[in-house]
Amino acid sequence: MSPVEKSPIIRSFMTLHVPSRFSYLRIIRQSVMDLCARAGLSEFKAAQMEMAVDEACANIIEHSYGGEVTDEEEPKHPGIRANLMQGTDRIVVELLDRGKGFDLPKQEPTPPDKYIETKSERGLGTYIIKRFVDDVAYEHDTPAGHCLRLTKLIH
Repeated sequence: MSPVEKSPIIRSFMTLHVPSRFSYLRIIRQSVMDLCARAGLSEFKAAQMEMAVDEACANIIEHSYGGEVTDEEEPKHPGIRANLMQGTDRIVVELLDRGKGFDLPKQEPTPPDKYIETKSERGLGTYIIKRFVDDVAYEHDTPAGHCLRLTKLIH
């Protein structure tokens, strides 16, 4: 069993629920940075986790929900729920949505050299997420919605 597979002992837990709009992602980013700081992660590792979570949230908005929610839809829209957990040896962020889903672990990341070679303007998000965290897991259609779990070990 790898260190990421062990069940962590949770020291702190916080849930955020934000509308499916890019402008609200800063609330999640700041909360992730605060949690990482409390856990003692280096600034570099905290920034990696923050960027991975931000990219994952952007993918939820764009791919699972098909874009940002409108003002009219927002009051009834399920949005994004973020469960932030500090374990004894890791930070875990669960991102839950009720859109059509986006199975990130099955997505093949575009390596940066291929990205530059093709002059693509998109496609690095999956690469960033998979490279910047220690484990990525996805559960489709849980009772709480689709769940993307990002884990960063505290070394």
